[in-house]
Amino acid sequence: MDVDVDLECLGILEQRMFELSLAAGAAGNEQWGKDAVTHQDRWNPYEGLPEHWNHGDRDPYAPEFEGELDVRRFHIHGGGN
Repeated sequence: MDVDVDLECLGILEQRMFELSLAAGAAGNEQWGKDAVTHQDRWNPYEGLPEHWNHGDRDPYAPEFEGELDVRRFHIHGGGN
């Protein structure tokens, strides 16, 4: 049985780069390009990815961007000036 190790490794790398999962964290979940303008010809690197790459285990209230604050941790207190 022949196995193309390079192809297998690239496939694993691609999945790790583009999967939506808790393991990917805030820095990995659709972050590519959010620090810049739209890609050329509005290319979306996340379009057409396999459904099983979306693990569905992320907290929907988790920060979307690396370094973004989780506003649920802050409380607004009424009161004086």
